[in-house]
Amino acid sequence: MEKVERMGAGLMWRIVGTIIAFSAFLIGSLIYVGFYASSFDLTQKIIVVIVALILAFAAIAIMWVTFAGRRGWMRDRWGS
Repeated sequence: MEKVERMGAGLMWRIVGTIIAFSAFLIGSLIYVGFYASSFDLTQKIIVVIVALILAFAAIAIMWVTFAGRRGWMRDRWGS
């Protein structure tokens, strides 16, 4: 029973972290493009948003791989 509660708590924090990371990506990149990158042209602004999106995906992927690695086919390497 305790293991199920720990897994649920870990899953909840990862879901909350995913929502916060994507919100921070959206708000941060739009504020940067809107206020600080006024001298950039449209292509450069789009590239800034895409790079921020790639960084957000990378951070979220690391967070979820560590969660899934303990439960899936990598269980022997990650420990239980």
